[in-house]
Order: sequence, then C-alpha cells, then structure tokens
Amino acid sequence: MKITIAQLNYTVGDLAGNAAKIMQVIAQHRDSTDLLVFSELAVTGYYPYDLIDRPSFVAAQDAEVERIGRATAGSRAAVVVGHICHNSGPGKPYHNGMSFFVDGKCRMQYHKRLLPTYNIFHERRHFEPGNSSGVVSFKGHRIGFLICEDAWNDDGHDYPDNPVEELVGNNVRLLISINASPSNLGKLGQRRKLVKKLCKRHAVSFLYVNQVGATDEIVFDGHSFAVDWNGRLAMQAPGFAEATPTIEYSDRHFDFVNAAPTQDIDDDGAEFMYRQAVCGLQDYARKCGFNQVVVGSSGGIDSALTLALAADALGAGNVAAITMPSSISSTGSVTDSAKLCENLGVKLHHAPIAELVAGDVSGFERDFGVKPADLTVQNIQARIRGRMLMAFSNQFGNLVLSTGNKSEMSTGYATLYGDMNGGLNLLGDLYKTDVYAVARYYNHLHGRELIPEAILTKAPSAELLPGQKDSDSLPEYPVLDAILKLYLEGEFLPQRDIDACKRIISGMPDEEIARVHAMVDHSEFKRRQAPPIIRIHARAFEKP
Repeated sequence: MKITIAQLNYTVGDLAGNAAKIMQVIAQHRDSTDLLVFSELAVTGYYPYDLIDRPSFVAAQDAEVERIGRATAGSRAAVVVGHICHNSGPGKPYHNGMSFFVDGKCRMQYHKRLLPTYNIFHERRHFEPGNSSGVVSFKGHRIGFLICEDAWNDDGHDYPDNPVEELVGNNVRLLISINASPSNLGKLGQRRKLVKKLCKRHAVSFLYVNQVGATDEIVFDGHSFAVDWNGRLAMQAPGFAEATPTIEYSDRHFDFVNAAPTQDIDDDGAEFMYRQAVCGLQDYARKCGFNQVVVGSSGGIDSALTLALAADALGAGNVAAITMPSSISSTGSVTDSAKLCENLGVKLHHAPIAELVAGDVSGFERDFGVKPADLTVQNIQARIRGRMLMAFSNQFGNLVLSTGNKSEMSTGYATLYGDMNGGLNLLGDLYKTDVYAVARYYNHLHGRELIPEAILTKAPSAELLPGQKDSDSLPEYPVLDAILKLYLEGEFLPQRDIDACKRIISGMPDEEIARVHAMVDHSEFKRRQAPPIIRIHARAFEKP
C-alpha cells in the first residue's frame, strides 16, 4: 500500500485557500497512491482559537470539507483530512477530528481523545474529547488513526485513557497520526524517541504526519516521519518546507519498504534556531500582508542578527535599516552598521537624533521644572528611535522588527515604546549566548564574514550613557543566561543543560541569583506589551 504524506503550510482562517491547497494535492496524487494523509485541523489551520465559536465559521468550513470529500470521487487514493467535527452528544459543540474519504464518501470519522491544555495549547476550551477508537479496514490493512496528543500517553501518566493501547488491542499493526506539532529545540528528537519506543513496545509501524509553517509566534517544522515496528526510522520528510513524499507499507512484514535512508537532524543547535527564525518571519510577514521590514541598526549583535535573518527570510531588497546615532553613540555604531548592511546588500538610512534628544531634554526641563535624570534621558533616546521606526513604517509600509533578545526581555533591560516597538521580534526567545551562536553559524552558512567580527567581539552596550556596558547592570551573559534558563525553563531543559547551567552558576551568591529572579518577575508588565516573538525554546514567553 502506497501512502503519501501531505506536509503543507496552512493559514489560520483561510478556509477556501486551505481547501484549494488540499484539493490541488489530491488532484496531483489521486491516481498514484493508495492513501493520502493531511494533517490536524488542515482545513481551518492550527489553531483557530475563538473563530471556532462562530457558527458561520464552522458552517463555512463544513462546506469546504464537503468539497474536499467530493474531490476524492473516482480517485484511487483514499484521503484523510483533519477538520472541526460536530458533537452530537453533551459537552462542547465540536470535536477536533478527521474524516476518511473513499471515492467521494466519508467512510469513517475519528475524534481526538486527548485534548492538551498545557503550554501553548487550549483545545479543551473549544472541543469535547472523542470516546471511540479510529480503526478502519482498507485494502486488506487494519489502520488505526490518532490525532497528535493521542499518541503521547502510552505510559499512562497524563490521562486515564490510552488510545494507542486500544488500537493495538483491536489488532491494528499500522498507526497513523495526524499532527499540528509545534517546533522547539529538542522537539524533533522527543517525537522520534516517543514513537520509536511505542513501536518497539507494541510491535506496530507508525506514520507521523505533521504540519509545516508558522502561525503568529508558533512554528511548525514538518519533519514528518515513518518508523517500523522494530523502531527503525524508515523515512523522514524535510524540515521547514512543504513536501509530499510517498512511502510503501507492506502487510507481509508489517513495516515500510523501499524507503530512502534517512539521517538524524540536529534539532538542538544554532542551525535549528536559524531555520526556525527564518521560517517564522517568512510566514508571519506573508500571512499578515507585509512584504518588507525595517530594523533599527545600532551596530550591535542583536540588530545585526535581526537584519541578517530578515535578509535571508525576505530578500535583502525587502529589508531596510536605519542608523540613529546620538551624541553618545560610538563611531562604531555607525561604521559597523554600514559595513554590515554593505555585506548583506541592505539599504541603510541615516537619521541622527542628537538634536531631537537635546530638544526633548530641554523641553522636559522647561515643562516640569526639573532636569531629567540619567535613566530618563536614556529612555528618551530609545523612544525617539522607536518613534522614527514607526514613522518609517507608517510612510513606507514596512513591518518594524524589534531586536530584544530573551536575556534582555527576561530582565526588563529594554524600553517600552522605544526599542520594544515593533510588530515582531525574531530574537525574543533567543538568549544572548544563543544570539552569538546563531550569528557565527550565519557566517559559517554563508561562507564569509557577513556579520563583521567587530560586531561579534565588541562588548555589548545599549550606548545610552557614555562608556555604558550591559555588564554594568547585568551579570555577564553566560552567567545570566544560566540563571535564566534554570528559572524560566527548569524541567523543560535536557538534563545535560541543567547540569551545565548549575556548573556555570556554582559559587554565585544567592543574593545575585535572587536579584535576577526579581528582575524577571518585576518585568512582566513590559513583556505583556511587547510584540510577538518567534518561539524557539520549549518554554517561551507566550501571549496570555
């Protein structure tokens, strides 16, 4: 039996567009495969949140699902597609479900049994859990279907039900799971480890079909894969790209045959962070209707990496940079920005702000009868720069990218309505040490020093006071990041990272660690007003 995986990029709420994409793939594969599998909530996109509460939205989705079903008429291929299903019993009015279409007719519907309500997930808010197993007999095979979370309770720790055990008990040897599994560092390895263990335990083969693309802060990496009953990784689709690979399942040996050899993907390093950020920006801009972005270029590492990632994601011609030196700015803030933009092919605009700062400072003293304090002057500079970026955005239509990294956003080392201005932040889930790692990977990827070494080696500084360095207010970044990782991510970290962080901060005074924790807690009001970030770590700052 030939099975084709439809690893596609959907747009939340674009019902007609998503359905058209699905039907195009059906048309391409209707005569060449036996089973065509799309991902979780493919018709609506994942996750539609409170659009689900609009009856008109669900009715419009139902019409598209009917069209998809009709598109399978006369086709060799049966089609599995995820969508919102109606609940005929008590509880919430809908299920997160899927339909199995054969020759224009729905032969089986399955409703997701385990609904996640942790981390970024809110499914129990909108859906009622299903209560039956998803078993279908097709072309001599008994196939068991799961939807994402359904496969994650095989140890029985998190839910009273175990859909996998029920399927295996129904004499199923092939499991197919449709998923909208968000990406973060280590997630790909976590998925494969779970599925391999499950396959060995139950002697079943497993096909994992995932969505790709980004929705707001969340990135779906794709990386759909197949695992044999003995735990062998038989196939893996590419990451961060649409793909429709076909694999053959044999009922003789209950495994996948004629599969291309696959290699493990490094999902825990700078390359993965780079690809996640680029994918996130590409989709965020496209799905929000932006073609171009603008970044304030300070000559520092954060704005440099933001510009570099944007150039790769959207093309250098669609990226604008603005250098906005004040009387305090170093010469390197301008010259390093110029060299960076020359290397990237990005246009750099010069907009000095010294006169504006002087005017605001004198106006403040005139209006309030007191000379502004150093902190006030620092924030005046940052807010003038934020204002300039927003004016550029208003005039030319570029989306403003803010540049604060996770270390800064955690501790509040950022200015509201200043450097926090923007529609998206690419670095908001990258610690400062991650930023350096990705920047060095960026130069390695491109085979030359696009991000100048001077930017990579200079002492980090906000340059809002003469001679200012970040270390004047914060611990050195390797130490700060270790404290933050343990505080923010804790048990979400791999044990090796926990051990490494503990080694770094061993000997640190308890008072200093407590000071960092207090900075995180006291800065929550800022983060609530920050632009969305591209989620990269297992635990990120999320919208409420």
